Amino acid sequence: MKTKICTVSNQEFVITDEDEKFYEKMGVPEPTLCPQERNRRRTSYRNFKNLYRRKCDGTGKMVISMYHKDQPFPVYENSYWWSDKWDSMEYGQEIDLGRSFLDQYHDLAMKVPRFCTNTLASENCEYGNQVIYSKDCYLVFGCVHDEDCMYGHIVWYSKNCLDNLYVFRCEWCSECVDCVDCYDLHHSTECANCNESYFLHDCRGCNNCFGCTNLRNKSYCFLNQQLTKEAYELKMQSLRAFKRETIEMGKEWLEKTKKKHCLFPPMFGVKNEDCTGNHVYESKNCQSVFDTKNCEDSNYLFTSFGVYNSYDISFNGGEGRFCYECMTNGGAEDCMSSQSCYDCSGMYYCEFCYNCKDCFGCTGLRNKQYCILNKQYEKEEYERLRDEIIERMKEDKEWGEFFSSKYSPFAYNESVAQEYQPLDQDEVISRGLRWRAEEVGASYEGEKVKIPDTIVEVDDEIIKQVLTCQVTGKSYRILKQELEFYKRMKLPLPDTCPDYRHEARMGLRNPRDLWSRSCKKCDKNVESSFETSCPEQVVCESCYLDSLG
Repeated sequence: MKTKICTVSNQEFVITDEDEKFYEKMGVPEPTLCPQERNRRRTSYRNFKNLYRRKCDGTGKMVISMYHKDQPFPVYENSYWWSDKWDSMEYGQEIDLGRSFLDQYHDLAMKVPRFCTNTLASENCEYGNQVIYSKDCYLVFGCVHDEDCMYGHIVWYSKNCLDNLYVFRCEWCSECVDCVDCYDLHHSTECANCNESYFLHDCRGCNNCFGCTNLRNKSYCFLNQQLTKEAYELKMQSLRAFKRETIEMGKEWLEKTKKKHCLFPPMFGVKNEDCTGNHVYESKNCQSVFDTKNCEDSNYLFTSFGVYNSYDISFNGGEGRFCYECMTNGGAEDCMSSQSCYDCSGMYYCEFCYNCKDCFGCTGLRNKQYCILNKQYEKEEYERLRDEIIERMKEDKEWGEFFSSKYSPFAYNESVAQEYQPLDQDEVISRGLRWRAEEVGASYEGEKVKIPDTIVEVDDEIIKQVLTCQVTGKSYRILKQELEFYKRMKLPLPDTCPDYRHEARMGLRNPRDLWSRSCKKCDKNVESSFETSCPEQVVCESCYLDSLG
């Protein structure tokens, strides 16, 4: 084990013996950046929720795009990008071993067309990004196998869900954060298998509960007190239809209770063996991993599923094996410093490639092998040039590093890096990165609509009106499907805009980092995503389980 200093943050980070073996196996030098800065660099290439109107450079049609119209490369509507009306190989260029390889790749990337949004096999999901196998979804980002979902971030295998963050296999849920297998659950955090409940935290297998924390397999509880079914229903009858004041009081009560009275485990997760991080499920031998499912023998993962024997992976959408410094890949094996490569193997410094093998520095390819900078080679020539490129990259200290953030097509505050590792404008500029000023359109000058306090007071005319966010002053609308959801759930319409609601949910999550602290009960040392200065009561796994009874 050794300690190094991050060349960007100047913070110490550890290279374990296990890490050294992995880097040697992958044939890369030890990283120069700490895990958090490596993740920041990767995610600076991912734009989730900033969408723009621009023309498709292939058809001339107006499209919704994750790329601003001022980008120099062509952007195609998705159907045109996937068609045979253009060929990415036409942009191939010769390798110049006298120049920086990453500079040459950047030259190529500025010419090859890109799809307007990263949407695959989905229907009626134009207003979204990173949407896969989904139907009838609106402003849901990181949306996988969803139907009729709105305003969400990392919503997977869910239906009829609205305003959620990191939910999995849920239905008819709203304002939930880190919840799994729930139905008709609202304004809750860290719950699993809970139904028809409100304002829950860290509850499992609970039904018909209101304002409860740390419960297991309970029904008809109100503020953690057991009631009869009749008494509980009478209480709830007096609350429905919910007033906005009731919702705000419930949210405030829950956050105060979490800080003063709840016990928190070192990490949230189930069915794990030898793992550290947070929100880890059914994984084994994974260190410093966050929001991961079914992963094994892998470290420094961020929002990943089915990753094995890999390091430094962000937002992986499908299985990956023997990968390093990759993002948004699926079905990838033996890939390094690549993003958005699906069903690929042997890919190095590649982007937006599908069903490809053994390619180096390529973008926009499909069903190709032995290509460098989008130029075709014979196997022997490819392998010779590949080895020469690697040697040159080692000399330039590029080998093993992900693409530099300075090459990202997104300004830092456009990227998802700003959501997980925010920087202010001065910090972004001091790092030599771009900051995009918010575009302000013509402000709404019509009559300010007063939103009723309960949903029963709302009529269908509301969907024709422009609403004003009570916090940001931004204008927003209520869609027909959205109104139907609130009526069914008997919840009041929100008086804040979708962006503000998303930011509030993000504020409920911990940083993706670990700190050493003592168990609040037995003083045992634990690693937790709660900083030592946080007021939450963090206990070791044994004390946490004992407290649940």
